[in-house]
Amino acid sequence: MLFAAAFVLLPLCAATSNVKIHHRLFAPGMPEYPFVERGVIDSSGLRPSSSSSQHWLDLENVLENLISNPKVDLGRVLYQVALEREDSDRDISSVKLCHIPLITSNSIILHIPHSAEISTPHAIDYFVAPIPDDGGCPRLGSDSVALASPFQVLSRLNTTVIHRTATLPPLPQLRTPPQLTAEGAPVQPPPEKSFIQKYWMYIFAILFALMMTGGGSEEEGASRSGS
Repeated sequence: MLFAAAFVLLPLCAATSNVKIHHRLFAPGMPEYPFVERGVIDSSGLRPSSSSSQHWLDLENVLENLISNPKVDLGRVLYQVALEREDSDRDISSVKLCHIPLITSNSIILHIPHSAEISTPHAIDYFVAPIPDDGGCPRLGSDSVALASPFQVLSRLNTTVIHRTATLPPLPQLRTPPQLTAEGAPVQPPPEKSFIQKYWMYIFAILFALMMTGGGSEEEGASRSGS
């Protein structure tokens, strides 16, 4: 089997070197199988493991053993991809194996720390597509999709690798603290003035003008009557 890989690498990947990617099958409740090397990512792309063809065959044999075991729920079997880190630990990302026979793409995201001095990935995400909206195993009619050779699908697919830097969350918008009195109590704002308290001068001026206008009209009317 041929292991093809196409990469969409951001400029940051030029600083990344010798990132080892491992994979395995994992069945809950069963003994764990060891990880084997899927390939190495460096600044030039992916260098598949020299024994990658044998690894795909080994995974096929593991799957056959799981299928023949009545205690294994195939809908819970996972295909795991792991990132080997400098501390000899692995960061693991998993997808359901039952999705793989019908996928048309798969991608690996390597997460880089938000630091110019550090370019080694610290985490990995693995995605396959398409998958059902509910995340359950695909079905054809009333029968589950057969897991005859999911690794033949994977070995033929191009794998997209993306380097992604960590993003910092936005800073919180802090409110201005209230002013305090000498006793430490919050300063109470002055009570709001009523309408009359705010505009009494204007009201008084209008009333005064009306009174003056009204008085002049009465005097003028009285003089005309006397004539």
